[in-house]
Amino acid sequence: TTLLYTIKFEVGMAKPKREFYELPNVTTSSDIINAARHSIKAVSTSRPFTPSESKRSLYTTRPTSSGSSIDLSEIASNPRVLSPIGPPLKQKSEETKKKESDNFDAYWRAKIAPILGSLNMELENLDSLKQVEELSDCLLRGGFLTGSVVLPHQYKVKVFQCLINLLDRKDTRLLLKISRLLLSLGVYDKNLVSISKLIFKLTRCENNDAIFFEEKIVHSLLNVINKYELAENVLAFVYCIGALKVLSANTDNNIGEVLVQYGVFQVLERHLVACNTDSTIDTELKSNLLIQILGALRNLCDIPSTEKQLEESDILSQLHLTLTQFYSDPEVLLNGCRLLSRMSLFSGMCENISHMPDILTLLLKVVDNYTNDPQLLLRACFVLGNVTGQHSHAAAQLHEHGAILDSLLEICKVYKGKLGEKTTKDKQNVTKDVLCKAVRVITNTLQNEEVAVSVSPQLIKLFISLGQQAAQAKIHEIVVHVLCGLNNMSFHNWEGSVFVKHRNVIADFTIRLLAINHTGVTVEALGVLGNLTQYHDVAEKICEDKHVIDIAATLLDSDNSELVYKACGVLVNVSKSKEFHEKLPKNIVSQVLEVVTDVGMLDTQLSTVSLYLLWNILSLGELKVSEEETASLLSLLADYTDTSYCDTPDWKNNFHPVAKQLIGLLDKESDLQPL
Repeated sequence: TTLLYTIKFEVGMAKPKREFYELPNVTTSSDIINAARHSIKAVSTSRPFTPSESKRSLYTTRPTSSGSSIDLSEIASNPRVLSPIGPPLKQKSEETKKKESDNFDAYWRAKIAPILGSLNMELENLDSLKQVEELSDCLLRGGFLTGSVVLPHQYKVKVFQCLINLLDRKDTRLLLKISRLLLSLGVYDKNLVSISKLIFKLTRCENNDAIFFEEKIVHSLLNVINKYELAENVLAFVYCIGALKVLSANTDNNIGEVLVQYGVFQVLERHLVACNTDSTIDTELKSNLLIQILGALRNLCDIPSTEKQLEESDILSQLHLTLTQFYSDPEVLLNGCRLLSRMSLFSGMCENISHMPDILTLLLKVVDNYTNDPQLLLRACFVLGNVTGQHSHAAAQLHEHGAILDSLLEICKVYKGKLGEKTTKDKQNVTKDVLCKAVRVITNTLQNEEVAVSVSPQLIKLFISLGQQAAQAKIHEIVVHVLCGLNNMSFHNWEGSVFVKHRNVIADFTIRLLAINHTGVTVEALGVLGNLTQYHDVAEKICEDKHVIDIAATLLDSDNSELVYKACGVLVNVSKSKEFHEKLPKNIVSQVLEVVTDVGMLDTQLSTVSLYLLWNILSLGELKVSEEETASLLSLLADYTDTSYCDTPDWKNNFHPVAKQLIGLLDKESDLQPL
């Protein structure tokens, strides 16, 4: 997409009090065309590249201090259960207790003990998976997994010890069944951490993802997160939410959608709030947990149904609190900026961000303070680019905060210097991406007049230098962003402005870019020249180098309407002066006539600006037009001004006034008189 853009067309005659195409009390054609072509749009760019984590680790940059090895030696020691909450139960009689105990002993001996015996014997042909399934069924039927019956301590130890002996097996499904069974029986403290760590370890293999859902392990994880107190089990939560984060990164098989349906989003939001408000949690552990929460939330943002939940939540305010508290923690900051980056792609969330100056200020602070962290810069600039591109008031807020252009200018200088360094391809790609995102923010903020008028000569110099370097390196996206930025500057220029003072340098730079075979670059380069050629000295410069006129004239035959429109803009401003008509190709009238014929009412603005060009050429009379061309043009204009052809207000207010003036100029028998 293109950005704010203006062409200031002028006709080849002394300016009367009212232009020839103006009608009393009617919006002029040029006003309408400018308004139509000036729609403010953000410069588009790709999302910052975030490679999938092949190792599926807990952290991106920091080492996993606890490692991935599993040590369950303490899992059977001293297991305990949570005290029941609720009204006190009536005291059972000794007779009742004895009867229940006898019943349990009988059930244990008949159903559970034989299975434990088989598993403990480790028979060669024993189907351990089937045996564990039977054990789980027996415990469920006995009410021990639902909480309705408490498994006595000495018996729980036996179950735990039996299951622990199976944890050296390689069968993922078996290990997950054991983990689920242990969590259902109730494990705490280090035991809970060990099981959670085991589950996380198993998520690191993508091939296991389907098994997690088949074995309902997600339910077990959510049960742990909902059941236990965060402050007392932070490390276990790190592994549990880390497992959810890893699973949510899998975009296949609707895994993310299923997680959203399970209520994972609300669980994550609740624990983000808890981290922000609970000051008793160890800072390092809280940091580790926040990385998992933010990473999981970011993954869930790829699920379309999450957008509504995000907009209805308080996630932005909570995220701001998190990033403020952990501003000095690069990994928490990176994960938070990744989440913001993804959320800014939702139109509603992007608007919400634009109305939160605290977040915008924090992002600008990241740009100022984390110059040497390209991944952080990428995300911060991506968010700022999205917000300023869609909401002009955000640029004003950033400008009020401080010298936003100076901050971004410094980033561009640093990373421009890295473009030529000999390094790995990945590092070079990151350098290019940072430059792209930073220039995009500058370009989008230049839509705001307050920002545009504060432009320094250093920015013009940087734009030209960076554009030249990017052109040589064939980094076309940066070149396009630079040209869009120059276009935005020109929209707010005035006599004596930095842009006007440097117009010839900018023109020389832009003319050279026309040699690049890239549609986006050509469109924006012609746009800049269309703005600059309103000045006579720039028009003269262009005509001295006739290849610019040739390129513009050739592009009149293009199938790309935007290219044709921008080419017309340059030619209109050049043709306003009689002295430059000799530089125009001899067949230009037939070319323009073909444009109007082909486009017609399908593109009112393009058809009308084509008539401006014809007026400049024909009214000054330097180029001879054949009788056949004159007849064809008159016939076409008569057809196009007939209400039976098109009767829309847009067409009548834009095209008709100029067309009728041309008819008056060409048709000596017309009632309309040429000016």
